[in-house]
Amino acid sequence: PTRLKKDFLPYLSLQFYEIHNVCFKIHPFYSFTAKNTSYILVKESRSWSAAQSYCRTYHTDLTSIRSKEEKSNITLTLNGSGVQYVWIGLYRDPWAFWSDNTTSTFTNWEPSQPNNYDSIQYCVTMYLMTGEWGDSECHTIHNFFCFTGEVQNANTVRSCHHEKH
Repeated sequence: PTRLKKDFLPYLSLQFYEIHNVCFKIHPFYSFTAKNTSYILVKESRSWSAAQSYCRTYHTDLTSIRSKEEKSNITLTLNGSGVQYVWIGLYRDPWAFWSDNTTSTFTNWEPSQPNNYDSIQYCVTMYLMTGEWGDSECHTIHNFFCFTGEVQNANTVRSCHHEKH
């Protein structure tokens, strides 16, 4: 039988933990379920499009927040997670469409947002302490928020947003 080198074992152990975390959602108390939808905080820093790709691979998509109730559930559940800003599924095109192709009139912008600073802010972060949103450059890295479940209120099917540099 082949023996593993001693210095390889910690790496193997770390990889198992990361895969185990992803597959079984072992993010204690940072996920919740509401109306057949589970919301998952992913504590890995990625760009908006990388976060979207991750969510679409392992869950359904980046989180859409279409009501005060959804916003409240998310902010209350994640209070104390240690995370400040997370990517959510909203992007400029023209701030009406979510990553999961749904639309909503609900918004929760921070004061003076969206401002499209330097004309390069096309993606949205949510500040977890308040639940308010700000536009950001899509290539910056943040933790992100996915959901698993049925896509609700899919009024329009649109192609995926591509990162603008």
